[in-house]
This record gives sequence, structure tokens and C-alpha cells, in this order.
Amino acid sequence: MLMRNTNHSTPRRRKKRLRGLAVLTLCLCLLSGCAQQASTPTLSLPVSTPTPEPSPEPTVATSQAPSMTSGEVTMGMVVGTDAAVHPLTCIYTDLVSLNSLVFESLVELDDTLAPAPMLADRWSVNGSTWTFTLRSGIVFHNGAALTANDVVASYNYILSNGADGAYYDRVQAIDSMTAVDDLTLEVEAADSTGYLLLYAMTFPVVQASTLDSALPMGTGPYWYIGYDTGVALRLERNPFWWKQAPKIGSIVARNYASSELALSALDTGEINTLASRSKSVALSRTLSSRNTLDYPTMTYECIVPNLTNSALSNTDVRRAIMYAIDRTTLASTVYLNMVLESEVPVIPGSWTYETQTTRYNYSPERALQLLNESGWFDSDGDGILDKIQDGLVTDLSFTIITYDEPETATRTDAANLIADQLALVGIKAEVEVMSKAEVRKALNNGSFDLALVAFNLSESPDLTYLLGSNGDGNCSGYSSETMDSLLRTSRRATTADEVQSALSKIQLLTIEDLPVMGLFFRSGMVISTFNLNGLHGIRESQTLRGIESWDLSQ
Repeated sequence: MLMRNTNHSTPRRRKKRLRGLAVLTLCLCLLSGCAQQASTPTLSLPVSTPTPEPSPEPTVATSQAPSMTSGEVTMGMVVGTDAAVHPLTCIYTDLVSLNSLVFESLVELDDTLAPAPMLADRWSVNGSTWTFTLRSGIVFHNGAALTANDVVASYNYILSNGADGAYYDRVQAIDSMTAVDDLTLEVEAADSTGYLLLYAMTFPVVQASTLDSALPMGTGPYWYIGYDTGVALRLERNPFWWKQAPKIGSIVARNYASSELALSALDTGEINTLASRSKSVALSRTLSSRNTLDYPTMTYECIVPNLTNSALSNTDVRRAIMYAIDRTTLASTVYLNMVLESEVPVIPGSWTYETQTTRYNYSPERALQLLNESGWFDSDGDGILDKIQDGLVTDLSFTIITYDEPETATRTDAANLIADQLALVGIKAEVEVMSKAEVRKALNNGSFDLALVAFNLSESPDLTYLLGSNGDGNCSGYSSETMDSLLRTSRRATTADEVQSALSKIQLLTIEDLPVMGLFFRSGMVISTFNLNGLHGIRESQTLRGIESWDLSQ
């Protein structure tokens, strides 16, 4: 049972669906930097090697280290030994990233995470009905033409695999989908879904007749040649791609059990490129023989306050805590700068990010002023602020719960540094390191003061999960009619400008009310012995974005 301070009101028990905590569970695993598995369980699929038509070069023996050529990239990937490649069911981050080179969607997210045309060159909306027009002349890797039926079949495949699938939650914004003709698709949006429907259309499109294959057909710049399960996967350039032919001829992805082993393989020259969010890669920034490029992830680090706590229910106390935390020092000393500072759950640089949300720059003086204005003073000179409540002197004291992975003490170190920073303004904070299950339970039933955790957010800018009164990720007990109204507006908005306007107001209200106390988005890094010019807008799900224009001769 957690230690409780005498000034704390008894937290109410808050029941939440287990599915709501599934996203948190994923984050607890991802933050170790080595568990690179998504939220769905591994699906066992038979592994076969299809022969694309027209036939590419002969299949290579991927069980042995391939020889380097001027047109080949050899990557490290961290996946399970039985990892399935299928883009609609695969569960490993590195495979999702590789699949983005093989499979494309009707709508893509550009460098700012805004929807942009891909396999569909245009769309229109009439009420809740969206009409997508596919580009003509696009063919799959076996030469078959892309049709609207392939899109419908891929969508139905996602639904048939159920809630454990990687794209199931994303397509819940879709009520129905119909192929009008070969190049026309009609999509009926679910209730209260407007412009954000476009994010639901970012799932990979697979040729219908190959949906049950272990290595199905896509339309992307590369195609799969062979997969030696648990060893290596080989991709070759697609000469029939509808855009300009890729400059790199082949990509070989070799399997490793951990990021540390993959990093060692980079050191020995077994691979020449690696994308990882492990803190170990941060040291590569200083090596002149390597080129690096950072990318953001959707893992949002924050402190969740329990708003049923009598002290934390005061907004000024929460604001004081934010001013008291030196995020820049925390980022450099604990996270080795593998983070992107953000006080709101929207990635800086994305099209919906509100630049005016940078408010709580480190200021212990401002923190102490807010606490004094709220009636907290050090009356007995012990260095801890206190207040008379119900005739008793009560210290301003909290417990910060967090968790650690076996491979790292990052979260303990972060919580302890935060506790030290809070002590400078008279807040006593004790750190309690718990198991993942214990953290989930504490968040679920409200038996905590402050929780240092992270949420794996969606690329779709719908923040209802985290900020809505009934959001599954709302663990603080926050409830605001104004916030709920803005969230509804953002979901129902039918234009990009309307979405942007609503989300700007949501972010400004977030830093005002502080239902979550934002710290960072975690980041990763692409490391290579090659020049990384050409990569652009990379992110965790697409760490090789732009590789088709990557010139290894530079």
C-alpha cells in the first residue's frame, strides 16, 4: 500500500477499461529502449517466398552476411525470432518501418504529420461521405493493377483480425467502405468524425489476392525478395514504382535480439545502418565516422497528478511543480538528449502544434511565489513548506511512483532528479519504484499522488483518450466541459483549418489546467556510416522515409 500524506484526501476509486491501459502498457515496455514490440500479440504466419512478376533478381541466401555494394544498405532490426512480416498484422516497430518501403496507403502523413495524397491523388467530402479517387497506372509488385477493391479487401482484413491488430483502432473512424469502380472509393465516416477520417486512411494497401500470403504484394519503392525468419530480410528496388526509381538497389535487414547487439554489429561493420531509441546510441553522436539523424516517437513522457489529492487539486500547486522542474537538465543528464521537450501532448513541429504552449520555463523563484500565494510557507524552518489544515500543520509532501525495466534505471534516475528539484522550492517528494503492474493498478484506482509515466499516443491528433472526461487514458480525474467541447469540435471539424484552430485551444487549455504535466516526447536516432542526406520527416514508424533518394556515392 502506498504511503499517504496526512493532508491528502482519500482518492476515489476510478474504474477504467483494461483496453484503456493497453496503450500505457505498451509505453512501459517501449521506454526501456529494447522492447520494440507493438501492442498486439505475435501472430504465427507461415513463411514463404513469393516470386514477383516480373521476376526480380534471384533470391539471395540471407542467412549469411551479404557483401556490401555501392547500392546496398545493410540494416539492423530488433524483432522476435518468429516475427511475421505481414504489414496488417506485424507487431514490431522495425518491421513496421521496413513495411513502409514496401506498402503504401491512400493517404500519407507528410513531414509535419498532416494528411497528404499518396495512392489517392484527390478526395472530396459530402456530409459524412468521403470519395477517394485512386491514381491510375499504379501496379503491385507482381504487375497487377491497383484497384479500389484492393483497398476494401485490406480494410476488411484489418477488421477480421480484431482489436489486437495494429490498425484496428485507427480504422474505427470508418463506418463503411465501398468500391464504386476500379479507381473510385466511397468511405462513410463514423459518427462525429470529420477531417480526422483521413488519418484512418493511412493503413497499408495489400493486393487482395495475396492477403493470406506471408509476404504479400504492395506498391511501394521496394519489394520483398526473401525472409529467413529470425535471421534476415531482403528488399530489392521496384523498377515499376509509380514515382522515380529508387537510387539504392537493395536493403538487407539483419535480425538482432536487442538494440545493444545491433549497435555492436554496427561497430564491427556487420551492418552499416541502424535506427534505435536506445540511450546507448546517444554516444554515437560524438563519433566522426558516423552520421546521425534524430526522429521523434509518439511516446509522451509526463507526470500525472491525482486531482483528488487536496494539494494537487490546486492548479497553482501544479503550475509551481512545472516551474520547479528543470526539463533541460533532466533531458541531458538522464535521457541523454534522446527526447524532444513538449509541455503538451502534441509533437513540436507537427502541423497541429501550438507554439505558444512553451510556458513553464525553469524558474524556482516563480514556483515558490505561486506556492506562497496558495498559502504554503516554511513555518518551522525545516525546509519543507507547510500549511495549517483542520488545525494541524501539514507538510507539502508527495510520493512519486514510477517503474523501471531490468535493463535500465532511467525512470528511477528521472524521478529522483525531479524530487531533488522539487526540494529546492520546499516540496518534499519521495520516490517509490513499482512494477509495471503495480503502476497500472495505482493509476487505475487512483491510489497515487504523482506518477511519472508515458503514453504512446496516436499519430491522429485526437486527444480525447488523454484529456477527455471519460478518456481511457485520463488517470488524473480531470473533468472539464470546456475541454470536452473542444475535443468534440476537433473530431467533427471538416477542414484542416478548423481542426488546427480547435487543437490550438485544446493545447492552451492543457497548459492552463495541467491535467497532465508534460515533459518530453521520446526520440530515436538513425545511425549510419553513409551520408544521411535524403532522409526527411522520419519518425518511428518510418525511420527510412526518403531512402529512395538516398545517394550512397556521396
